[in-house]
Amino acid sequence: MRDTPKGEKDRSDLLALPETALVRVVAAQRAVRIILVGGAVRDALLGKPVHDLDFAVQAERRDAVSLARAVADRLGAAFYLMDAERGTSRVIVARPDQPALNLDFAVCRGATWNDDLFARDFSINAIALDCASGALLDPTGGQADLAAGVIRQVTPHSLTDDPVRALRAVRIEHALGVPGAHIEPTTENAVRAAASLLNVPSTERVRDELMKMLALPQAARAVRRLDALGLLGELVPEIEPMRACTQTAPHHFAVLEHTFVVLDYLDEIIRFVIEEDAVAPDWLSELQIAPPHRAALRRQLLTETSNERLRVAVLRFAALLHDIAKPANRSVGDDGRVHFYGHEEAGSKVAAARANTLRLSADEVSQIRATVAHHMRPNQMSRDSAIANISQRAIYRYINATRDCAPEIALFCIADGMGKAGADSSPDDAARRAKIAALLIKAYYDRFGPDAAPKPLIDGREVMELGVKQGREIGQILSAIREAQMVGEISTYDEAVALAQQLIHDAG
Repeated sequence: MRDTPKGEKDRSDLLALPETALVRVVAAQRAVRIILVGGAVRDALLGKPVHDLDFAVQAERRDAVSLARAVADRLGAAFYLMDAERGTSRVIVARPDQPALNLDFAVCRGATWNDDLFARDFSINAIALDCASGALLDPTGGQADLAAGVIRQVTPHSLTDDPVRALRAVRIEHALGVPGAHIEPTTENAVRAAASLLNVPSTERVRDELMKMLALPQAARAVRRLDALGLLGELVPEIEPMRACTQTAPHHFAVLEHTFVVLDYLDEIIRFVIEEDAVAPDWLSELQIAPPHRAALRRQLLTETSNERLRVAVLRFAALLHDIAKPANRSVGDDGRVHFYGHEEAGSKVAAARANTLRLSADEVSQIRATVAHHMRPNQMSRDSAIANISQRAIYRYINATRDCAPEIALFCIADGMGKAGADSSPDDAARRAKIAALLIKAYYDRFGPDAAPKPLIDGREVMELGVKQGREIGQILSAIREAQMVGEISTYDEAVALAQQLIHDAG
């Protein structure tokens, strides 16, 4: 297949990248043959930004590793030996004001380039660029599939060789950006068949593929697709009881469908926050966020938690699990109404356990636990009192309980409300939830968040000097003093000491 002029230009741009050019020079000096393969070539042919570079190396393992080390030295970049047995290394190039660039080097999978390309997952990822000649290598028909938006396995055993590729197929389907992108039928059958094999690969690889999917702008659609293909229940078995767990008005959906609808609306909210020129839909019009706060929230959502996982993906994972304990806590009152008393706290424990099973980090587990445990709190605050009358103390206690998750939970509360009835949701309820979210976000960034809050007026040592023995009482006193400071009741050290003395007297 002959390349279009656009393909020629994008190929030249890829070879002209400073990092690619350096790799070509170092490889030539060592008489080592290399190809650039996979997502970088695919994205370049689509005219999309290139984020990572994957090189296959025709060399012994030690020589492939040595090449990567030499490139890292020349770039002044970090070097990581990822798998000595397979000769796999990573070079990480730090870049100001943008994500780091990863350069991965791996020994060629077989004796020839074709052997390597036929060992890959999908035809669109098996297009390579010969770094010496600049020629495109496409033995699997990837360019034609790319133009048509087709995700096709390279061989009939591509997915059984590596079941994680079943998840990757769904992710690529929703990330490719080609109109009508789809998994072709034979590959789709292979994806379904691979669902039962997801316990074979390492947990970390399965987790990372899921979290990449949850970072996509169309994450909700991808999650629905995972469920339709039988993959979601293998990743999160706890969702299965949610499928048939019914709810009464104002809910229109069973618990699992409600969750999917919540994810739909959460995607729209996240898009509004992250995309600077995004216009809020009518149901979100009351979410008035000042530009500096919106920028801070955008940075927070796009913060890496660990190993390139984004905080926004963790939020979506928590959203997927927010009602996970409803089936176990379902009851029916004398009036026939369905209740789920205590499902938030119970759900936070189940969600944390699933997050731990997937080996998410301690900080990620903490974010998930807090989001699930407190996801109803903003709504309850705005129902208990008119928004204009919500006290600073109530706001502080919410933020003190939810910590850095406070803005995200406030956003999630809007999506949770819209998920009750979807397009038939009450405009008044949507407006109320958006207003309380805006209020809590402003309070977090202006007054109560870690970057805005003043230093404590007194510490534990100073409380002990007032005659309190070490123990829980010190923490309780400090907490009461901090609350009084944060809501404006005290503002000086002397006032803090006086309050501490009063609390000690009252306790005695």
